[in-house]
Amino acid sequence: MKKNILARNPISHINKSLYEGEISVVNIAEEVISNYESSNSSQNAFVEFNDERIIQSALKIDADLKDNKFSALSGIPISVKDLYGVDSYKTRAGTPKELPKKWEAQGPIINILEQNNALFTGKTHTVEFAFGGVGINPHWGTPINPWDKKNHRAPGGSSAGAGVSLCSNTASVALGTDTAGSVRIPASVTGNVGLKTTKNRWSTDGIVPLSKSFDTPGILTNTVEDAIYTFEELDKTKYYHTKTKDDVINKDIKFTVATYDWFFEKCEDGIDTEILQIIKKIESKNKVINIKSIDEIDESYHLFTKGGLAAAEFASFINGEMIQMKDSLDPNVSFRIKDLHSFSAIEYLQRKDRLENISLSIQEKFDEFDIILTPTVPISPPEVRELIDPKNYSEANGLMLRNTSPINLLGLSAITIPVALDNNNMPIGLQLIAPAYSEVKLLSVASAIESLIGNKYENLL
Repeated sequence: MKKNILARNPISHINKSLYEGEISVVNIAEEVISNYESSNSSQNAFVEFNDERIIQSALKIDADLKDNKFSALSGIPISVKDLYGVDSYKTRAGTPKELPKKWEAQGPIINILEQNNALFTGKTHTVEFAFGGVGINPHWGTPINPWDKKNHRAPGGSSAGAGVSLCSNTASVALGTDTAGSVRIPASVTGNVGLKTTKNRWSTDGIVPLSKSFDTPGILTNTVEDAIYTFEELDKTKYYHTKTKDDVINKDIKFTVATYDWFFEKCEDGIDTEILQIIKKIESKNKVINIKSIDEIDESYHLFTKGGLAAAEFASFINGEMIQMKDSLDPNVSFRIKDLHSFSAIEYLQRKDRLENISLSIQEKFDEFDIILTPTVPISPPEVRELIDPKNYSEANGLMLRNTSPINLLGLSAITIPVALDNNNMPIGLQLIAPAYSEVKLLSVASAIESLIGNKYENLL
């Protein structure tokens, strides 16, 4: 069996090796299975992983490649968060029961990956119905963050198994969803890149909803280079954004960076200093300004903490379509919707209207700069045993979501990239925030920063 196909190799390199016949998709599948079997953390990442299914898929793809059915994502191993419908896989959404069969139906994202002969490696764990930022799931167990060999630390949520699947080389791309940070948080605390797309850029059809207003599909990869490569293929699924002549990745882009002190207020020692050092490096090549007031960030976070938007939509979904699941909900999930019976439709609509207004307002702020830089997660991922206490869980969950949630409410795009290790030797992510539908510029800037400071293999390992 060929070895070391996936470890540290860019997706473009794997694709080239397949095209030139140096490796087969079966070789990739065998390595994925071997990596899964040899790692406790990788096994904990998946709720469904089937050796035989992976090999059979690989054989089919190899046959297609012989018939010249080759694409940029052919044979690339991809893990899928267990909210996405995938043919022949059950969908559980982190619950102890299988969801109705309609949720196994594939949406546009899975369809385009299948059409491109991507290799699905399995379904990864999620927080129940994606409602949590820490990564805890009492029904299935909590994936192991592989960066701490002694203590079971949180993997970040809600795409809890996604980042772990990358770390264990059981996937080169991990599909997640992001409603308040659920791609960026697990990417950050597992030392990976996580891209949150603009709402409605990519379709959420075929994905179990948490909040129809704020859910966005996203990807986790090892590097920005891999994120760009995958984005350019998946972006073919977009419905509402029309490609323009400016939609070309520019790795030599010049840009102006803004910082805002609010994002640093809750940072643990070591995280803030590392991020500020990175910003100083960036400042040596690009203009950096400190914005003293971004009221829209503060107000959107205040609305988030009041809990009447995504939570109300989730409560409606549970009480309507998923009422049979209500009695078995994770207590940490049910607690967050227990008082919403008193939340009025008028108040919900008022908050939605206010968010729409401040979302338009912050777009204008970006006339002064291109990107806002922040710490992605202000705290080191806590040990899972500490989160048994509901008070500790609630505090940790709030802090892990703090720096990411306003971006969803304001309809912005964002990415996290790994930049350093904290005082617990856990990864630190740098978050880049851009206006809506600015993913190409966002990725261009992220690529320029990665070239300047190094990728995860250079910064963390």
